[in-house]
Amino acid sequence: MQSLFCGTDSTEEVDAHALITTLYSDQRKTKSEEEKGTKNKQEYALLVNELEKQFVKKKMKNYEKAITVEAKHKRQTQQEMNELQRDMKYQVQEEKADTESKIAMKKDGIESSDASIQLYKDEQKSLQEKLQKLNEKQQDLAMK
Repeated sequence: MQSLFCGTDSTEEVDAHALITTLYSDQRKTKSEEEKGTKNKQEYALLVNELEKQFVKKKMKNYEKAITVEAKHKRQTQQEMNELQRDMKYQVQEEKADTESKIAMKKDGIESSDASIQLYKDEQKSLQEKLQKLNEKQQDLAMK
């Protein structure tokens, strides 16, 4: 039994020695660069502001893509609706009722696309205002 305890103690001593050695060697491995100093509060504020601006610009691009996709979907739905309306001319009464319900669904889809596009444009406008405020903040921080 004592050999088991002695083994544990020696393992703990080895682990502690390895830890100390590792910490010591880590300090020696790290080189400090004289030109890299700590940033002051203003520099950090400018950096955070720039990151926020990049995030806002990325969101604006994503909304622009969403608007493009939604507009394309709207045009496609409009074309399908126009085709259905042209086909109605040659249909009997039962077929016309079915086609009219399809046309109503297409109109709802178009209205939904319009609403989505307007929502995306409103979000873009809000982001544009946010970007303007961030630019003002950057100018104020640069003057300090």
